[in-house]
Amino acid sequence: MQERILVIDDEPLILSSIEKALSRVGYEIVTTMDLNGFCTSLTCRKFDLIIMDLHMKGINTNELIIEAQRTLPSVKFLTISGSTTQAKNSKYFLQKPFKIDSLRQKVREILDEPSRY
Repeated sequence: MQERILVIDDEPLILSSIEKALSRVGYEIVTTMDLNGFCTSLTCRKFDLIIMDLHMKGINTNELIIEAQRTLPSVKFLTISGSTTQAKNSKYFLQKPFKIDSLRQKVREILDEPSRY
């Protein structure tokens, strides 16, 4: 079964780049730029991974994580950001700008981890 990834970011170029980079290696990618699209996607499909920007205008990423975990308890997360507020050595974080190979490697590492559920 093809692994499904939901990506939420408020930058269209980032969404497009992630979608192309990951779909080319076999992942099914759903993208959204807003809270409504995120919530709709969660109710319509099951996702293996959610990639989200930490800093989006008008969106609290902590609330998104809580909502996603309530809906899909086994979903995994990768956060991305251009800021350095997140620990750079976190295995669930990728600093923008990132290389496509780094993104693909990080996604594979996270998806290959045993599920908590």
